[in-house]
Amino acid sequence: EISLGLVGSEMCIRDRAADGSVRDGLSLLDQGIALAEADGLVTADQVRGMLGLSDRLAAYDLFEAAMGGDAKAALDQFSEMLAIGADPAAALQDLMEAAYWTTRLGVDPAGADFAASSAAERERAAGLAKRLNLPALSRAWQLLSKGHAETLSAPNPRLSAEMTLIRLAYAANMPTPDDLIRRIDNEAQRNLSLIHISEPTRPRLI
Repeated sequence: EISLGLVGSEMCIRDRAADGSVRDGLSLLDQGIALAEADGLVTADQVRGMLGLSDRLAAYDLFEAAMGGDAKAALDQFSEMLAIGADPAAALQDLMEAAYWTTRLGVDPAGADFAASSAAERERAAGLAKRLNLPALSRAWQLLSKGHAETLSAPNPRLSAEMTLIRLAYAANMPTPDDLIRRIDNEAQRNLSLIHISEPTRPRLI
């Protein structure tokens, strides 16, 4: 008889990896049993290592660096995650979740269901939601989603994931479509004002 201590965050990690599949969930549970120590306990770090997942808070560090436009810091953080066994595609998926929860909190803070996340994750997402606007977050989601799909099929997943991070950091330094429209409108209004001021006064005929 085997008594396995797999609770809390360890179960949440396993359930996310199974992605709703009972068969995959049971398979991952069997792998978890193989990792059990003499006391039957399996830690969250062991499960992450088994699945090639990074620490969840490290994903928020990486997301914050990329969204701050610092490509070098993002690549350095990504290299650290890979050095401890993270999978490139799984790391991008964690970034997508960070982007989602940050956006979700920005739209409806009270309605976001963080049941499967830690208090530290909720705090990081809430802090980012206050600093990042929704158009920028929406663009980040599109870039990450496209990059994740490319990384899954890339011959060298690490290179694909790094290019995704570079694009994300580069885009963070660019104005969003809403910003561009606002600038164009402001410039048009300013030009109209200048034309009105410089228009010569015509003499009135008596």
